[in-house]
Amino acid sequence: MTTHSPWHDRRAASKSIIEATALLLCATVAWSAEHAPTAPAIQWHQLWSRADVVALAGKFVCLRVDIDHQPELADRYRAEAVPTVVLSDPWGTEIARRQGFGNADEYLGILRAMPGDFSEVGPWQARLAANRRDLQALRAVGLAYHRMKLFQASTEFLQKALATSEVRSQPEVLAEVLTIIGWNNLKTGNFKSARKSFERCLKEVPTHRALDLTVYGLFAAHLAAGERQEAEPLLHRLESCCPDSALTQRARTDLKPVVAQGK
Repeated sequence: MTTHSPWHDRRAASKSIIEATALLLCATVAWSAEHAPTAPAIQWHQLWSRADVVALAGKFVCLRVDIDHQPELADRYRAEAVPTVVLSDPWGTEIARRQGFGNADEYLGILRAMPGDFSEVGPWQARLAANRRDLQALRAVGLAYHRMKLFQASTEFLQKALATSEVRSQPEVLAEVLTIIGWNNLKTGNFKSARKSFERCLKEVPTHRALDLTVYGLFAAHLAAGERQEAEPLLHRLESCCPDSALTQRARTDLKPVVAQGK
């Protein structure tokens, strides 16, 4: 790493929480006779002094860890390979991880995709620090991360919301949580898990305010998996339960090219 990169010391994690800013951790080893740099290693280290990378890193609190001299920090972030880059929210929820030298575009991609500002989540995380089973806080964090397109992290918190005792007494919340988990899985290409979540929602809360979002989600999951026969009845269901919904029209539009292709 060069002195131009914005790396902080071990107090970076606390700084990240205080500022509600995402944490970027990079685990490496110091170059020595034992750890002689290879060409890929040199290129990878030079990456972090590039102007565009330094600019992107500005939205993070950056922590550099030498795994030989800071083994406790390396263990905390499960940095077992060199190099390891971990992006997390300020409270330690891992969002992305990359190991190995890779290529510049791969690292630039995750840095660009990761939001830096988590201030809207701060008050809810404070509530979770006091009560880790706070349904309202778990729901709020899960929905916020869904809006931020952090789909796996969103599901992590929504699954915890599902595990609370009071969610069963709030059917609208239960339906919302199951539906958003379904959409998180759909967005990440896990069509089987998406279907299971949507189907569970329709079974346990057959009518709710966002029924069109659930039914369309199940329709989209089947269509994405190439299951036209399963998708078509769901369009009929949308037309029956939610005829004026924009998602019903969207389902019609989505199905047309599939039907045409099958002829």
